[in-house]
Amino acid sequence: MEYPLPTAFFPQLALNHLALVASWLLDELYATEDDLTRDTDDNYTRGCTTFMRQRLRILKEAMSGKHPWLGIATAGNDLVFTVDGLPCRYSNDDPDNPKKDAVTLANSYQQSLFDYDDFQRPQRFCFVIDRGLEGISDPHVEFVGFTPIDTIACRWISSSVRNFQIVGETTPAAVPVAKPTVAPKRRPADDDAVAEQS
Repeated sequence: MEYPLPTAFFPQLALNHLALVASWLLDELYATEDDLTRDTDDNYTRGCTTFMRQRLRILKEAMSGKHPWLGIATAGNDLVFTVDGLPCRYSNDDPDNPKKDAVTLANSYQQSLFDYDDFQRPQRFCFVIDRGLEGISDPHVEFVGFTPIDTIACRWISSSVRNFQIVGETTPAAVPVAKPTVAPKRRPADDDAVAEQS
């Protein structure tokens, strides 16, 4: 089902801010998947590590002072952070069939901001990291806005393309490669024929 973008309700919300938060969440997901590949790692250890790395990434980015639009409302494990003034949570879940509390329930901080006279406007927000259907599709992030009666009012979906970038200041110099030597292919049968003629 198509939903309006969050900017339809909150014009001050910058979509590039949502994209940046989504990239942090996906970066930590990918890094955890790359790091935890031993046979002693399972989905539970990867899930817990991913959650905590994502939480700490948001906290560090907020405390860095580089993003004046990013704030922290509650810094516990039930982290609530603000993007352009909107209180948000995050969860690694299925956005179409969520099961985790961060998506399905409002945090007490979020509840204190509800306007129960307006059931059409989104008042609870969550970044939902969708890992893709059994590895068939790439992970992506959906920013979902819920009304006080838990219906979806708006949705933004991130790009699922994993970007590679150069981290250093300069591009490495090209390495010279010699021209390859090309010769006719010899078959073992040719070697046997030459040996018989000798």
